Amino acid sequence: MGRTAALNGIGSTFKWLGKNAEMKPWTTIFVSVLLTTVAAMGMPKIYVETDSYELWVPKSSVAYKNYKHITAEFLSGNRGVVILYEARDGGNVLREEYLQELLQIHVNFTESTYGVVENPPASYQTCCNRADVDLPCEFSNVLSVFNYDSTQVEFAAATNTIASRIEFIRNFVPLTAMMGSLGRDSGLLESAKVIRLVYGMTGANTTHPDRPEIIDAVRDLESVIQDTFYHNFNTDPAFLGKTSVITQRSVDDEITRLIAVDSILFSISVMAIIVILATTLAVAPKKFGSTSRVGIGCSSIFVIFFAVLFSFGMMGHLKITANSICAMICFIVAGVGVDDCIVVENFYQKAIDGGKPRGERMSTALEHGGLAIFLTTSSSVLAFASGIPNDMVGVMGFCACGAFAFTWIFFLSVTFFPAMLVLDQNRIEAKGKEFACCFSGSCLSTNGASVNPDAEAKADEESGEKADTEENTIASTWLGETLTPILTSKAGKALIFPAFFLLAICSTGLMLENGTGLSVTDVVPDDSYIVELVETSESHWSGAAYRTMVIVMKGDFYENSEKVAEMEAYFAWLEEREYIAGIVGMLNGHWYKNYKDYLAEPEQGGADIFVDFKAHLSGFLADARFKNFRADVTCLSGDFDDCSSGVSSAKYPVWQTSEIDTYALYLIEVELNDKITEMGLEGYAWIDEFGFADADASIKTATIRSLATAIVVVMAIMSLLMDAGSAVCIFICVAFIDVDLLGMLYVWNVSLNSVSYSGLIMSIGLCIDYNIHIAHAFLLEKGDTVAKTKYALDLMGGSVLKGGLTTFIGTVVLSNASSTVFRIFFKLCFSTVLLGLLHGLVLMPVLLGFYADLFCSPTKNGA
Repeated sequence: MGRTAALNGIGSTFKWLGKNAEMKPWTTIFVSVLLTTVAAMGMPKIYVETDSYELWVPKSSVAYKNYKHITAEFLSGNRGVVILYEARDGGNVLREEYLQELLQIHVNFTESTYGVVENPPASYQTCCNRADVDLPCEFSNVLSVFNYDSTQVEFAAATNTIASRIEFIRNFVPLTAMMGSLGRDSGLLESAKVIRLVYGMTGANTTHPDRPEIIDAVRDLESVIQDTFYHNFNTDPAFLGKTSVITQRSVDDEITRLIAVDSILFSISVMAIIVILATTLAVAPKKFGSTSRVGIGCSSIFVIFFAVLFSFGMMGHLKITANSICAMICFIVAGVGVDDCIVVENFYQKAIDGGKPRGERMSTALEHGGLAIFLTTSSSVLAFASGIPNDMVGVMGFCACGAFAFTWIFFLSVTFFPAMLVLDQNRIEAKGKEFACCFSGSCLSTNGASVNPDAEAKADEESGEKADTEENTIASTWLGETLTPILTSKAGKALIFPAFFLLAICSTGLMLENGTGLSVTDVVPDDSYIVELVETSESHWSGAAYRTMVIVMKGDFYENSEKVAEMEAYFAWLEEREYIAGIVGMLNGHWYKNYKDYLAEPEQGGADIFVDFKAHLSGFLADARFKNFRADVTCLSGDFDDCSSGVSSAKYPVWQTSEIDTYALYLIEVELNDKITEMGLEGYAWIDEFGFADADASIKTATIRSLATAIVVVMAIMSLLMDAGSAVCIFICVAFIDVDLLGMLYVWNVSLNSVSYSGLIMSIGLCIDYNIHIAHAFLLEKGDTVAKTKYALDLMGGSVLKGGLTTFIGTVVLSNASSTVFRIFFKLCFSTVLLGLLHGLVLMPVLLGFYADLFCSPTKNGA
């Protein structure tokens, strides 16, 4: 009884909306446009996040919490510039002419202002990453063996000692951290094909009173560096070598370029949908232009754009963080946004064909079709909304954007679009008075009856419409006549469900074999210089990569000899790991080792490292020789001049080496952190890659959990508005589709990552449409299983096919997108449409047939 009352209430609401749209079309349109405009005013307030850590690393992960701690606790920034230098002929760069040119690049980089106009002028010297403004900028690369002096390079070349001098530093720094494609003769360094220069840049240093926030200056400088040392350098034939350059801003700029380049694809998809709707939503195709719904085809563009404007506007109003993949919502809306409009037009045309007078057509259409689009759209909104609580900000933003868009699609489908449809029908019936009829409303009398005086012409038109209507329903009737005998036969019932079940089992096996992860090259245009840099790195640095890892120790325990002994035992254990190169502290030793040496100096009067630890710490950090360690120590007071209160946290650097594999890095992170806890210490190991390793390690579990949650939430709503049996049938189909999509990722060679994860959540909202429309139509028919199946396919089969076609057209342009991340969405959308149509038109009628045969009386309406 409760469900019946709810359905009656929903039906009455849609009937009222339909009557208003038909009797007051221009008022309805005005209200729709006004509300859209108010929402769209929030668009200038949108904040677009580009920091990959903030977007794609789960906030609940260990690595994210450590990331927030290390960025808040220590002075050093986290930006950087990487320059790869190689010979244009691909030869050895350990030759004088190449090293002299590389030295000139280094000097220009570290000492020039590059023409950036500021006061004082921005340069690497003003923006470098350092612990104190009085300290020089720190950098270390292969040129350090020549003291960055061109005369020493010249001397080494004259004495044939270039390679041997560089070989010497391998005792302190892994050579592969600075050079690639090393050539050796009898174990001695002979050549290298690429040299890597790395320069630290700051992005935030607000804890230092003399170093205010300089992020804007740094970003401007990074842009100039990119132009100077990549674009300009490589286009100048006077240089012997070539460079690949990447800055922190590079990825942000390339993603912006990606969206700008591919925005034309959105326009193409919208125009294609307009053409499809204008040619298929026709009363009489033979009289195209006069009796086809050209106006509705064109006005559908407003539904698409209004939904996009509303979505991004609401994100601005509610301060929800946006990101680059939110742009995908535009293509999804273009493909799916008109599906509900197609259903409304379908029921409206049937009301006309059934002889309903003006004033009752749209109310009848929405009374019958409104529930169908309410079920589908609410399911889509709920599917997207289920992803909003996700602790990956990028996924949350995408899902919120989708939920807003589909909410407004539903609103426009029962207000704006019906009003436009009524005006378009007035145009068709007015013949030569199209515009007068549409704008004045003279085609309606006060009681809704037609006042067209040309009765004979009207009769001819109705006769033509009747004939053409029959022709227009051929596709739907063909589906019913062709598929019904197959789906209701004993063989069909015996084979179809096992076939789909077997497909789901195979997909499960493929899902388990699929990999995880997303490369930086996947999120930038294919022709990006970032792709070139990554390819250069991969070609010259195969196998294990070297990274600077830091061990962060929390707490003020340095006066406790037992705790310090545990820390040093941990360091000894760490240095024995196969993925660690060298010693903790690297070339110059860590701050604590240097502090012990400092206290051993005669000037300190024989101070004890434990008893006098706090008393001398401020003097140590103020000494010009050790000021650089301010980047590694945070005092409890927050003031380096007053460290007598003790140490809050401290960093200890070490070289870490391993394959570029996120799962392997995840295992390393767990082992290192667990060992710290096991030894009674508080702290963690840290490299940037740990965050993405955490994300990839949890992505499979998170995907299954989110998909299951979304399906359960949607099915709960279905069971409230439809009978339980139909809800179970829909649940089975949607579950099969999602399992098959996970298998399709493997077939498409798409790894499971944050982007494909977002697309899978989206797929629930898309695929459920195909199943709900068939299920709803099936329940409307009274009769046996054969009659119900044929009625469902006749009534909604054509609309479902047409909706699948528009979704495909709206997203197929993404197959030609300029980046992998956009093409991932095409693959998911294409697979969703294909699987959705197969399950909706084939499996769903079979499941409903089983349900009807077992539980429903042939004469009872199952709705």
